[in-house]
Amino acid sequence: MSATEMPQAPRSGWDPLNEAHPAARCLEWRSARLGNHRRVWIYTTGEAVDPQTRPLAILLDGQFWAESMPVWSPLAALTREGRLPPAVYLLIDAIDNQRRGVELPCHRDFWLAVQEELLPLVHGYARSTTARIGRWWPGKASAVWRRCSPLSTGRSALAACSASQAPTGGRTVMAAGRALSANSFAGEVSAAGLRVWLEAGQREPIIFRANRALLAQLTTTQQTIFWRQVDGGHDALCWRGGLTAGLIQLWQPLLSRP
Repeated sequence: MSATEMPQAPRSGWDPLNEAHPAARCLEWRSARLGNHRRVWIYTTGEAVDPQTRPLAILLDGQFWAESMPVWSPLAALTREGRLPPAVYLLIDAIDNQRRGVELPCHRDFWLAVQEELLPLVHGYARSTTARIGRWWPGKASAVWRRCSPLSTGRSALAACSASQAPTGGRTVMAAGRALSANSFAGEVSAAGLRVWLEAGQREPIIFRANRALLAQLTTTQQTIFWRQVDGGHDALCWRGGLTAGLIQLWQPLLSRP
């Protein structure tokens, strides 16, 4: 993972590397529905007159964003600059690769558990103007959340959504072994008002082609789609940059409100 960026790279959201930030709260979530337990982190940024007006972002692969490529300082800096609204961020640990491979690709019970068990833990922090942030399988899970949950009323960011394998014949997108036709995929995200940020790196050809296929499916749904292709590959800095850029874009309407 390179920490070097070329001069014309998109501006990063973490120029102040040591930005002071509030401490994240780490909890243990024991899920009766899923029969497992994991860490989750709750992170609150900025000041808001009414805590209920804070939007909520759910970050899958939470241990990655909490420990491997921390997002605390970047989110604090962007909030201080007024580029992000005061918000609540919920980071969900994947537990391990085996569990990750079961729960994140189109797994309805996972999202029902999030809705029925986990969100009550953060109730009082944020309303349901929700952004789901994913990379790889979590990216596909972000879209599936639209179908599984009546609370999915806002935005979805699919960052480097490499869950999708290369399409077959231009008609089918594969997600963790599950084939989704154009019609069935469109049905998953057909609710009105969805805003989607989708990003992929050109230097990962299979992932890039898969995301272009996913983009083609999304554009048939008449939703608001923001697509960005990055001149990069399998690089954590690209993922964090896509996360912050996606949040800025998806939450722009919240900043423009009086």
